[in-house]
Amino acid sequence: MANKTSWVAGAGVGLTYTSAGFTAADFNSLANGSVVVASSAVTNGTALDQYADVSFIFTMGGTTTATSIFTLYVLPLNRDASTYGDGVANGSTAPVAGYFVSSVGVKTGVTSGNTVTGTFRGIVLPPGNFKFAIVNNTTVALNATAAATVEYRSYNENLNA
Repeated sequence: MANKTSWVAGAGVGLTYTSAGFTAADFNSLANGSVVVASSAVTNGTALDQYADVSFIFTMGGTTTATSIFTLYVLPLNRDASTYGDGVANGSTAPVAGYFVSSVGVKTGVTSGNTVTGTFRGIVLPPGNFKFAIVNNTTVALNATAAATVEYRSYNENLNA
């Protein structure tokens, strides 16, 4: 047996980025402090992948500051088989803190109409179905025609490398 661990592609989507369940228009004019919950769930009941990276491209509607961040939440499907996480919907109320998994700072001084790109790294995935939710905490709204992209990839640890 080897004494080394290594990353391996996930059994679900693997290392190729794929949709995280959001539409391009979900983030259009998203106000500061507002949340978007993915419209479709990620299914992780068979693959049982352990980790994910969630990558995004957003178009800003104002100028970013030193405190500009995006926050990511993972909302698992509850026992009732219909509610994800705390049941939060798109709007001005973020999910409760227990579902928070990561934040990404945004470069200062990105002006309106320009894009920001980033990745929430090393997200621990729950088994079963779940939805991602993202909160805009950049101090400005996103562009009205943001045409955002949010994708994820999955991976696991190989303990027998």
